[in-house]
Amino acid sequence: MKAINIPAQDLMKVIAGQNVAANEQIRGEFLLVAASNDHDQLPSAMAGAIADIALGQVQLQALVHPLRIDVDQPLWTAYTVEDDFIKKERHNWFGPEALVIEKRFADFLKDYQGPRDTDGRVPASAVPKEIAEPLLLSDAYWQAYANFVNDPDGRFKAQIKPIFSRQS
Repeated sequence: MKAINIPAQDLMKVIAGQNVAANEQIRGEFLLVAASNDHDQLPSAMAGAIADIALGQVQLQALVHPLRIDVDQPLWTAYTVEDDFIKKERHNWFGPEALVIEKRFADFLKDYQGPRDTDGRVPASAVPKEIAEPLLLSDAYWQAYANFVNDPDGRFKAQIKPIFSRQS
């Protein structure tokens, strides 16, 4: 697959659905990689999304499960990566779809009277499959994503807490 290093700030904008301009000569589908950087709270050397680039615009197609890619290429210069390890996420954890998934879980919890762990989390096995499965994927995504965030004081990782009990 064709890949392209972009500034981490631009990757975050693409993932969040904001406009990002690109050179109009760049066209095609690309794996977007946050270039190596040391900016606090931003990912570094991480493949984060697949996007179409055309007419100077970058359009998100899908998030990918965070993956280390640290290729020393200038920004916005295409290169090839093996795509066997690239896994598209079924949901955009940065977009409105994630809010809908979280709302469905919150609605379920309103009437939930079953067991909880000492942190108040519900076991995944107690949640309907159609609600639990996306949340388990979310947990896995955020755990992986946290490994790539420049987080010198640990504040970002401290916010990443699994939704379900460890006994799930």
